Amino acid sequence: RIQAEAALAGDTPLFDSLVVFENYPVDQDSAAEHGLEIVDVTANEATNYPLTLVAYDGERVEVQLRYDPDAFDTVNADRLADRFAFHLRALVERPDRAVGALPLLTGAEHEELTRWGDGGSARAGRTFVEVFTEQAHRSPGATALVGADQEWTYAEVDARTDDLALRLHALGVTRGTTVGVSLERGPDLIVALLAVMKAGGAYLPIDPAYPVERQAFVIADSGVRVLLTESDHQAGAAAGIAGTDDSGPIRLTLDALTRRPLPEGATVPVPPEPDDLAYLIYTSGSTGTPKGTMVTHRGTGELAASMAERFGTRPDFRVLQLASSSFDASVMEVLMAFGAGAALVVPPPGPLVGEDLARTLLRYRVGLTIIPPSVLASVPAGDYPDLRVLVVGAEACPAELVNRWAPGRRMVNAYGPTEITIAASLSDPLATGGSPPIGRPVQGTRLRVLDRGLRPVPGGVVGELYVGGAGVARGYWGRSGLTAERFVADPFGSGGRLYRTGDLVRWNVAGQLEYVGRADSQVKLRGFRIEPGEIESALVAIPGVGQAAVTVREDAPGGRALVGYVAGGPADPASLREELAATLPAHMVPAVIVVLDAVPLTPNGKTDHRALPAPDWGELTAHRYTAPRSEVEGVLAGVFASVLGVERVGVFDDFFA
Repeated sequence: RIQAEAALAGDTPLFDSLVVFENYPVDQDSAAEHGLEIVDVTANEATNYPLTLVAYDGERVEVQLRYDPDAFDTVNADRLADRFAFHLRALVERPDRAVGALPLLTGAEHEELTRWGDGGSARAGRTFVEVFTEQAHRSPGATALVGADQEWTYAEVDARTDDLALRLHALGVTRGTTVGVSLERGPDLIVALLAVMKAGGAYLPIDPAYPVERQAFVIADSGVRVLLTESDHQAGAAAGIAGTDDSGPIRLTLDALTRRPLPEGATVPVPPEPDDLAYLIYTSGSTGTPKGTMVTHRGTGELAASMAERFGTRPDFRVLQLASSSFDASVMEVLMAFGAGAALVVPPPGPLVGEDLARTLLRYRVGLTIIPPSVLASVPAGDYPDLRVLVVGAEACPAELVNRWAPGRRMVNAYGPTEITIAASLSDPLATGGSPPIGRPVQGTRLRVLDRGLRPVPGGVVGELYVGGAGVARGYWGRSGLTAERFVADPFGSGGRLYRTGDLVRWNVAGQLEYVGRADSQVKLRGFRIEPGEIESALVAIPGVGQAAVTVREDAPGGRALVGYVAGGPADPASLREELAATLPAHMVPAVIVVLDAVPLTPNGKTDHRALPAPDWGELTAHRYTAPRSEVEGVLAGVFASVLGVERVGVFDDFFA
């Protein structure tokens, strides 16, 4: 009854398997008294559950495993039956052993999982700087950067970044020094990234589109020594809020740095080592404040080599720089290009989504790009003759996009949190007709799917993904407690550490990982990693708000959006969103905020997310949406196309006017 009512309410079924022991006593003596002999006893049964294990009593216990072929394939069903027999043997061999200590894997399964999760030995560690410099020496005349109206060769970029690195070194930038870079998308951003690393420093991207208060927090928290910006005004505004007008970082534009005279006897900077910090990127934090992830150079060289091999990248490719600088996919784009001696295309600042992105792909003859699925969904189908490799990542990719984009090109699904140097796994080339897996480990990476006791779970069984190897970050800047919680000692004798991702996955029969969901409340929306707790903390910090909850809803297909709920005092949703927009990036501001008398709670006092009401989406027309146009375009086009049942929808300038 409970199961049926849960199904009617639209909830996930409470259980989906049965274990049944059938016992039919047979009294042969009584039958013989009446001249009868019972020759055989059989039972014909049916079940409505995907998996049923039935045991029949007798001189020998007969066990049958019945399964729905739509839910389990023959290989996994056979493995379940073999594993059941393995566990029965383990029980009787050591009846004194605790159930929790029973082995989960057969010997063959253990060997198979070890093979699947091992990305091979790490190569000799190469730094980000070495990846670029090797290509500059190998092909100095090849095109390295393509801007809106100019191109630069590897030799030209190498010379300019060497000069800027020398000037940064004269300012005190050396190995381990953090340098903030707050520049819009463009060739200067790439030049700054390389110059900082050549000086031995760690690159800290600060998106100039972020609220000034958030920029100020990152500047103050990271303790940057030098801040490179678009303008003195922008640098001063953020630094002023951080309380560093008269002290703290030296604030310069790239032009000012170029004109700055070099002191006599200026020395060439010492290049970074593989274990030196390469970059520091801040992501959303569950405790209410952003956290900086410290990534070393060691994983960058490994990833550059793996991508060149798996994508088949050639020097004649043009790679699109699409991601925001505050998103580590922007680093992946640079590695995809420079790791293979290809050209990096850097369009002017502005939205790259829908028709704009389509025009960019065609205009610059892009051959390789990584695009979040939600952005790819906005790009009109058409003929893109130069696009030979398409990488999706940062969020789950629906099968429909694979069906539309995979034919005629190599399409790959990439997976990886910031904490493991951008990408931990890459799928095999995707084929139409199924949900895409997140793939196999990149070179030098170990993938482990573990239960709560840190034991490997069998193939097909859901567990939490732990990642080890060369790409594991050093930890979180100034957050030793959180670092110890998420970066744990490898229990399998490697002597290294594993990063606990919080992602729930399982191995499929082909030895590739499939993404299932999250073990915590973290969400991904339009490629950005979001901790609802950080938004909730910002809401309750607003006077008059006593309680807050934030969740992602998809009340219409393709219309995933953040929704905020507040209670505890008079509050105007429009003004709440404006206050959040002053402190949080646009992608973290809820699309709509619902005012409640009280936030519903479970019996143990936690927010009852299932009881949160659906918002009145019609109310959105009364509010001013402050997100960048690119985000609005993507959401509107997706929702309109879904509602109208058409393939794509154009959003025109007159709409925004």
